[in-house]
Amino acid sequence: MAITKTKFINYTRCPYFFHLDNLSRDDLNSKVSSQQYFDEEYKFNSDISDSQLEVMLPYYKKVEEIASEIAKNYFDGSFSFAYDTKEQECFECRINGNLYACYVDIYNETLDGSINIIEVKATTSDKFIDTKFFQKDSRGIYSLLEINDRVIKKLLNRFDNCGRYIYDIAIQRYIIERDLYKNGLYDLIDTTRYFLAVLNSDYVFNGIYENGEPVYSKDENGNDIIIFIDVTDITKLYLDIIDKQRKNLEQIINENNNDTKVGPYCEYKKITECKHKDFCFRNLPNDNSVFSYIDSHLGFFDENNYKLSIYDLINNKQYSMLDVPMSYLKRKKNIIQREVVETNKIYYNLNKIKSGVELIKYPIYHLDFETFPCPLPRFKGERCYDQSVFQFSLHIEDEQGCDKENSHYDFLAKTNNDEREQLVKHLCSLINREGTVLVYNSNFEKNRLSELANIFPEYKEKLEFINSMIFDLLDIIKSNKKLYMSLGYSEEESSMFNYYHKDMNGSFSIKKILPLFSDLSYKQLNVSNGVEALVTYSKFDKMNKDEYTEAYNALVEYCKQDTWAMVEILHGLQELSKNVKL
Repeated sequence: MAITKTKFINYTRCPYFFHLDNLSRDDLNSKVSSQQYFDEEYKFNSDISDSQLEVMLPYYKKVEEIASEIAKNYFDGSFSFAYDTKEQECFECRINGNLYACYVDIYNETLDGSINIIEVKATTSDKFIDTKFFQKDSRGIYSLLEINDRVIKKLLNRFDNCGRYIYDIAIQRYIIERDLYKNGLYDLIDTTRYFLAVLNSDYVFNGIYENGEPVYSKDENGNDIIIFIDVTDITKLYLDIIDKQRKNLEQIINENNNDTKVGPYCEYKKITECKHKDFCFRNLPNDNSVFSYIDSHLGFFDENNYKLSIYDLINNKQYSMLDVPMSYLKRKKNIIQREVVETNKIYYNLNKIKSGVELIKYPIYHLDFETFPCPLPRFKGERCYDQSVFQFSLHIEDEQGCDKENSHYDFLAKTNNDEREQLVKHLCSLINREGTVLVYNSNFEKNRLSELANIFPEYKEKLEFINSMIFDLLDIIKSNKKLYMSLGYSEEESSMFNYYHKDMNGSFSIKKILPLFSDLSYKQLNVSNGVEALVTYSKFDKMNKDEYTEAYNALVEYCKQDTWAMVEILHGLQELSKNVKL
């Protein structure tokens, strides 16, 4: 099977990963099949669930195809690119009996005989450009301005949002250079350059199609949808680090270590979390584990004022909130959480809840959007990974009390075609009076409304009117420091959450809050979360009539549940605040 790039990343992220995979030495001496490599790469680099990966995979492949075409405008010579991994250029080297292998997305032999290695990543350029480390050169390619301590600290951190991609291609370079050396191509070792090809965050799709497919030519500002980043210099600094990791890995392979300890390398609760997390975190309780402590990433302090990470606690067999000594808790929020769990009593700040509730004016428009975050823009005016709105749900409450069915309005695109204008027009016709547009986690809805206002200027005034009335229900439960300070509360009190129940498990998500104020649940729904919603929508055009009807109705019910949840939660908060005198 060999040690592929992805296996190397996993085996060196944690000293126990190899043995948890239960591999034998024979596996490391054999060839890796192209399909195995393909599956590993896409699953590891996708940052999404398996069901979402199935939907996004055609777009990822398209990104590679587009990058291979645009590369010809930036580099001379011949190019090797293939959809099928087995047709791509493969490099491999054998060290101490172990086979290391990698395939190259785009292999470019230049006219002067040197090589360019181009690794395509379906991520966006902003995370690199925003660092201010890179600058576009005369070729239109981004390269490092300089290498300094700040650059090294960020880009040589394999767990950083930029550094992980640098680390990925640096492993390729490590294998490639040893392959070149093995074949006596010594001159190429120093002349080969390494590039990342990523999606351009500034690119805006102009809405041109051919045969029903988007054409990603330069946008109105002359931007290509792909940009290239020269990472030759920074990956060179990684080679000694990778060599040490490789030596350490070979030592691990030869050991029989069944012990495991957790650490930051587990990336627990992140999209990139280790696949063995269920085993390594098996002793964590389902409810109120140490991870439920808010701001746990800031650490805890023992009796000697020594800082302990949450992983230190777990390695010390302190798995639940109650396992952690009370003296370790220095943050007021954590002390309150602990008391709530111990006493089974709910924490309220009724004055703040009442102050927040009184800011909400009727009519109340309970609003929620569902979106499709496509790697490639599908419709005119969209950018890469824009949250393309395909559905909204709206409950209109003219006075306290409304009906789940009769007070409900919605829009759901009937196809995967562009129905955004119909959605916008319908929304604007429904929200047409001054009042409150109530949402849960307002940044999401505000950003969608702003994007739609830019795309459809004829509705800009109405959409901005809707945006101006948005109030975040989350602020009443979790708090909003700026809001509550403006109402006269102290900075300390404004920073503190207003409501906490042990069943929240450290989360303020609407799915955790709803059962605390009603007997409703998402468990009985055929579509029960945002990922299932976008996956269901994406398959509309491939369904037969019966499948489509069932899926369409399931999406309507799911989005309706989100806005009705806000109705229920608000009513619960209003009841709490009824008898409070300010």
